[in-house]
Amino acid sequence: MLTADFVRLRKKGDHHVLEGVSDAAMQDVRAYADRIVGIGLGALGQTRAEVEGLRARAAEGVSFRNKAFFDGLAIVFDDAATFEGRDGEASRANRMALFEFATRWRREAQGTASFDRAAVIDAFAAQKTGGAQAAGAAQALDREMYADRKREERLSAVGFSTSGPLIARWEVGRVQAILLRSTAITVELHAPPPEVLRKLLRALKFHQLLHSVEPHESGRLAIRIDGTSSLFDATTKYGLRYAILVPAMIAAGASRILAEVKGRSAKIFLLEGEALLALRVEAERLAGEVPPREEVEDLLTRFPLLASRWTAQRGARLVDLAGITVCVPDLDFVRDDGLRVAFELLGFWSRKAVWDRVEAVERGLAEPVLFAVSERLRVSAEAMPSEAPSALYVFKGTLRPKLVLEHLERMAVACDARAASTITAKKPRKAKKIP
Repeated sequence: MLTADFVRLRKKGDHHVLEGVSDAAMQDVRAYADRIVGIGLGALGQTRAEVEGLRARAAEGVSFRNKAFFDGLAIVFDDAATFEGRDGEASRANRMALFEFATRWRREAQGTASFDRAAVIDAFAAQKTGGAQAAGAAQALDREMYADRKREERLSAVGFSTSGPLIARWEVGRVQAILLRSTAITVELHAPPPEVLRKLLRALKFHQLLHSVEPHESGRLAIRIDGTSSLFDATTKYGLRYAILVPAMIAAGASRILAEVKGRSAKIFLLEGEALLALRVEAERLAGEVPPREEVEDLLTRFPLLASRWTAQRGARLVDLAGITVCVPDLDFVRDDGLRVAFELLGFWSRKAVWDRVEAVERGLAEPVLFAVSERLRVSAEAMPSEAPSALYVFKGTLRPKLVLEHLERMAVACDARAASTITAKKPRKAKKIP
């Protein structure tokens, strides 16, 4: 993945934006991409060191300013390529045996002959093969001695056969490089379709990124993505997750991305308009599907083993939490009479996220939701109003299906009571007879 060393920013008003690539520079970029792809296709089977040597010769004459373009394209090419190493255990064993043999050789030959590397390898190969084909064995031994090292890995497959896709991937990589140093991101979307928003929020939860969704007028949403790195020094621990999430944010139809970036001085990075639209096609290709969370999958597998009126389903909807935020339920629990309870896992979130949900319930959250939160956040289940149809399940270690079922049954009682009171309130009163 590209780092901030391979991109340049320029000031635009109160923000910083990516420095554009001029038409002349883009012609150079295309030429560099053609060279890099051509070298890769012609170097299949060669070692990483040999490939890098070919590139170094191809980079001769590249200006200092354009060197970042050439090297960045090479990094993106290698990220998509497959380099395979040899058996590390065999290489380490041969190396150790040869070093021990060389030590004995030096000790025995001390004062009688100078130390000759080639002679030592030949003698060691002859000892291993019993003298048969010692010359070929020595060459193979010398070649394979460090085969487990990265520079000796061999190129077995390439990810790009033409320069166009390589440049498109490089363009997205430039944005990712900026977000590697970011501490917080705000993504703005204008009336996104539910399925698109659901996919983005699932990606945020999968990468364990703290986030809040702020609904605005006309269907506009602002998603604030934060991490503990904003509280301490700049770090790439969360920045890497931000960078990985870039394709998902762009593919979701983001109209604006603002990132707080740390460096020598704090900056606000802005990506919007045509610069954002130009990345959409490649971002949609890279976004892919979000794999399910292990804890949720485990609960989904184990819950049906309980004898109950409830069935568990993967969540496929959005729940508006009383205008405070929006959540994507991990699961939906459905009772045999149609009562539906959403389930959201908040095991890694901040305490503020929990209190936002408590506030939503206090405001009269329409849908029953079971919020599961790790005890590590030091939140009590009693924080949730006892008469509310929603509940807070504080778990230790892993989610327990039996305790989930107990919460569902208690919530169902509150839901049934609320439904009964609603029916009673709507029932028309009988008119009194006048004598």
